[in-house]
Amino acid sequence: MRVLVMGTGGIGGLCGALLAQHGNEVTFVARGAHLAALLERGLELRSGGQVARLRPVRAVAEPAAAEGPAELVLFTVKTYDTAVALQALQPAIGPGTAVLTLQNGVESAAQLSAGLGAEHVLVGTALMFSAIVEPGVIEAGPLRRITLGEQSGAVTPRVEAIAATLRDAEIEATVATDARRAVWEKFVALAPHATAASACQLPIGPIRSVPEGAALYRTLIEETVAVGRADGVALPADAADRAFALSMALPDDARNSMERDYQLKRRVELDQLTGAVVRRARDLGVPTPAFDTLYAVLRVRALAFGGLTIGS
Repeated sequence: MRVLVMGTGGIGGLCGALLAQHGNEVTFVARGAHLAALLERGLELRSGGQVARLRPVRAVAEPAAAEGPAELVLFTVKTYDTAVALQALQPAIGPGTAVLTLQNGVESAAQLSAGLGAEHVLVGTALMFSAIVEPGVIEAGPLRRITLGEQSGAVTPRVEAIAATLRDAEIEATVATDARRAVWEKFVALAPHATAASACQLPIGPIRSVPEGAALYRTLIEETVAVGRADGVALPADAADRAFALSMALPDDARNSMERDYQLKRRVELDQLTGAVVRRARDLGVPTPAFDTLYAVLRVRALAFGGLTIGS
């Protein structure tokens, strides 16, 4: 399968490397020092004490430089880069191109559908622990799971073919008939974790070891579930319990990408994670006092070091 990885970060880089190792024609879209390293040294994947090197790799700065339209685009750019990435992606989209979004948050599919046409867009969510540790080098944990589906809920030949390709690349792939619910089920755990970890500037272990910290996680999860249900998402009755159990079972040193971005004073996905809960809650009339307070704190922090632009 001809695959374009739009955003060669931790998730895109890991998935693209695995797909390339298993015979797919993969082109990575990257920039800066990361792109230079890919072109010069290839992609190094570290996982479980093992090192795999993919060399040479196809890597470009812009999708227009890729060879021909892609059959599959893995859309894995940071959410704050979505608008720019969509515009750049246009030349790589052919009539049969499927664009699988694996971005954080719950707004990606709607944004991509508006920019590319809903017929191209598949809804997806990834459960992986993977990050760029230096240019050209990605470190990943053993968990490699993707849930994907058509926006209509239909199990189509194209979604089955993509799932099979992912499985052949040693990625656990599940086809969902309600992919929006799958995205929200992840979001119910992700948004609280990103928010609490970023506010406390800590991995999860020290936060949940304090009773007030564990209670904060539970409150944030319950607020997110309430917003999702008010938004028409068919979350299961035990959604909050399952998300809380997942959070409490994470390794003590588990960090979140938004928390890392705060630590490194980089751009943050605050408005797409914490802010998405707050915005939707206001539109739907759902009270979210914990999210409201922490969003205000995190917005002040981000504006102070340039992690958000004024007016965003």
